[in-house]
Amino acid sequence: MLPNKDRRIEGMFIIVDRGNTRGVNHWADELERRQIPALIQIDEYTLQNHLDIIRNLSKRGFETGCVWNERPFWNEPYAFQYETIKHMKDRFESSIGKPIRAFSSKFFAYDAVTLQVADELGVEYILARGTTGAKGLVYKPEEYKTKIVSVSTVPFKEMGVGSLADESLRWRGVTPDEFREILFGLKEEKIILVAQSHLSGVKLHWWNAYQDFLNADIVTWKSLDEFSAHPAVLPSMRIPINREIKYLKSEPKIPMEQEIDFPFEET
Repeated sequence: MLPNKDRRIEGMFIIVDRGNTRGVNHWADELERRQIPALIQIDEYTLQNHLDIIRNLSKRGFETGCVWNERPFWNEPYAFQYETIKHMKDRFESSIGKPIRAFSSKFFAYDAVTLQVADELGVEYILARGTTGAKGLVYKPEEYKTKIVSVSTVPFKEMGVGSLADESLRWRGVTPDEFREILFGLKEEKIILVAQSHLSGVKLHWWNAYQDFLNADIVTWKSLDEFSAHPAVLPSMRIPINREIKYLKSEPKIPMEQEIDFPFEET
């Protein structure tokens, strides 16, 4: 599908780290080359083992936050959520000397407790599973300073809706070619696009799907603060929460071990 050059989308790019440092660095180099602002969510493994990468990303001007990939935060008790976010926040901030501004859990899951804890700990943004389809949206609860970044979602057959992301769609049986069609079929004025380090960061066909979309130049990419400048302000109880997950079991058409690796040059 050919892009409509007259159509421009406002977008935000999020990279989710899944402990694949090569994929994180690959995406960071590409975003820097294209001068695309992005939010890079660093996971527990990298936080514990590769502080050098986090420091490097920060020095290069990337917005970096933290992601807890172990399980979603839906219905987790206050003590667990508080200790998890505080632990990651303290280690992150001590490593780069800057405050953590964004936090997410697996599936971009959050609940009222997550929002309360994030606000108490001074985390400015939590990432949420989208509630308005492919349209990217930011909410501002009236009772809190923390904003909620509602990530774009798209449906796929009987597997239901999931984030506009490589891994979310691969889990639901989408191929890289189908992912490309989904990207070029977007009609929303604002989107939040997600890429994961262990898939598009290192697997050739997924990488190429993103490259084709970025090369089409139909998105004006915004920083986290720019994209969130005009949030929808509502009482927290009126902000919808998307808990739909129909794909807890992965059903990819191509097993990960059969995905073709990106041809990195060995140094």
